[in-house]
Amino acid sequence: MLGGWALVVVVFASQWYAYDAGHGVADPFVDYVGWSCYMWGVVTPLALWLAHRRPIDARSWKGTVPLHIGASILLTVVELSFEASVEWLRTGAHWPLAGAVRHYLTQHSQIGLLTYWALVGAAQFYRLHEQARTRQLHEAQLEARLAEAQLDSLRAQLQPHFLFNTLQAAATLIYDDPEGAEDILQNLGELLRVSLNELHVQEIPLRREIEFLQRYISIQQRRFGAQRLRFDLQIDPRVLDCAVPTLILQPLAENAVRHGVGKHKEDDLVTVEAFQNHHGLCLRISNLTSTLDDTPERLFERGVGLSNTRRRLEQLYGKSQTLELIEQAPRGVCVQLSIPAHELVYPENVRASLVAP
Repeated sequence: MLGGWALVVVVFASQWYAYDAGHGVADPFVDYVGWSCYMWGVVTPLALWLAHRRPIDARSWKGTVPLHIGASILLTVVELSFEASVEWLRTGAHWPLAGAVRHYLTQHSQIGLLTYWALVGAAQFYRLHEQARTRQLHEAQLEARLAEAQLDSLRAQLQPHFLFNTLQAAATLIYDDPEGAEDILQNLGELLRVSLNELHVQEIPLRREIEFLQRYISIQQRRFGAQRLRFDLQIDPRVLDCAVPTLILQPLAENAVRHGVGKHKEDDLVTVEAFQNHHGLCLRISNLTSTLDDTPERLFERGVGLSNTRRRLEQLYGKSQTLELIEQAPRGVCVQLSIPAHELVYPENVRASLVAP
């Protein structure tokens, strides 16, 4: 800013010197630089202060424009009158004071007015720039809060869906298998306790998500029997500290159970895989008995689990994620998702306290 101010001073001094030199009355160039510094030094703070207090905008321009016109004229007259008085004293009063003032006002008023309006214009530009930057920041903050609210809403839809299915499973075992119903409710209580610790957390380490999934597996195996419904966890230990969205595996595993052993009499195997490839962190959940009864795109729009999972991934990772439904031969369906791989490590003491019974 100081460099720009100095450049303007030199430009104005040069123009002033060239004008006087053309009329054969030029003083040394350093005098013009000194007077330009004085003029800009006086005008700059006053013009910027007034431009800040009374900015020109669409609502107030009818009042502020005349104000600035009057201020520019008044400030120019005062500044040039003072400059003429000093020059009159310095040159030994070889012309009348009134003549000196008249000369300065007629010859240099345009420079004073231009100086004032250049400063006001610069202040207006800076104010508009700051307003635009503040507005962009505010919009970005609103978008971030909206995205977080949408994610919270999607998670809120997942939890009641899971609770309803689990309580329904416990209710069916109350008379035939009271011990199994009790075990389901105990695991459900533990799941709720664990999930409350991440109520407002969008990402957790994969190892934490696997712990949550294992509670869900215990519930489903108690419901269907460990022989009829088997789970195979193929988790690469190197990705256990990678960050994943909270409750991302449970609804996908629930879909595999509901559309597999929940609809078919055959035994089923649900495989959960986690590994890293050139696309990032890859998570796959598949079973052996499901079939796709519609196109993958339509299936993504049906039900809570898949549609919410897709929207959560889009909110969190934008275009850096993929979610696919793959039909396997001769039977079986695989859900595969890929997200950016980055580590999110819980301290051991925190992790131990969260999973302790």
